[in-house]
Order: sequence, then structure tokens, then C-alpha cells
Amino acid sequence: MALSEIQLQRFETLKAVLHYFYRDNTRSGAHSRHSIKYHLIWIPKYRREVLTGEIPARLKQIHEGIAKAFELKIIAQEIMPDHVHVLVEASPKYSPSKIVQVFKSISSKMLREEFLPQLKQLIWKDGVLWARGYYAASVSDGATTEVVCEYINTQRKERFYKTPNDFEKLQASQK
Repeated sequence: MALSEIQLQRFETLKAVLHYFYRDNTRSGAHSRHSIKYHLIWIPKYRREVLTGEIPARLKQIHEGIAKAFELKIIAQEIMPDHVHVLVEASPKYSPSKIVQVFKSISSKMLREEFLPQLKQLIWKDGVLWARGYYAASVSDGATTEVVCEYINTQRKERFYKTPNDFEKLQASQK
């Protein structure tokens, strides 16, 4: 079954887009290539506005240290008085819940050691800084769910190349 010219063009565009995203925006592990990013949000206990004064700057430093120790990459972070946003790139060996657990447990211990009098004014429970829950969402580099679904669904269709180099030669020959 031959593909129409429009289908062929769309198929080639999908391949080019995904080839770009998967080749240029990935990290390598021992046996994997990956691009896994999470938008994580958590709040202080009782959603109190305790992340003020010197705490936000110190919390960012703590997060950077945690990221370095656990081989995570913080892409962006913002500390609001009553919640924390972190956009982090991680290895597949860490689940989102593990990443949050590490950030929350280490930062809680360190912030309580350094700022206990300030924190105790609004959070009276001993040994606690963060509420139990969190929000996590996966983030894409631009290859939307729709594009990836179409790419996957067209895998069994006629292939016009076997390797990325063949694809690049095909792209160059059509210019």
C-alpha cells in the first residue's frame, strides 16, 4: 500500500521532529538515553507563608546541592511564600515520588536546623516543615502527545529509511 504525497510528507516531518528531539535533547545513562522532566510543586505544612526572608535564597542553594548529589538537573525553580515550584530533569532510576521525597526531606532537615525560630512561629509541629502531598506533571521538550502517538502508530507503515543517517540523506535529497 503506497502512501499519498501528503501522507509521505507528514510522515517525514514527524520523523524529523522526533529525531531532533530525541537526538539533541537527551541525556545518557549506562544503558539508556532519556529526556525526563517533571514539574513538581509542594507546600509547607498548613500552607503557611513561612518561605520568606532569607529562607527562599537558602532553599534554592539547598536544592542545587541536592540536585548535584543525586545527578538531577534543575531547569527552573521558584520559591513562593506558601509553595515551591521545581522543574527538574531526572534519570529514569528516580521516580517523581522519590525526587520529591529527597528534596523535601533534606531541605526540611537543613532549613529547620538553620531557621527553627522563624519556622516555629507558624509551624509548631516538631520535625515537620512540608505538608505530606505534592503535585507532579511530566513535561515535554515540544514533541506533544499527539505527535508521539502518530509517530508510534506509523511505525508499522512503510519505512523510507533504516537509520538516522539514511533519514538525514533523504531530507537533504528533497531540498
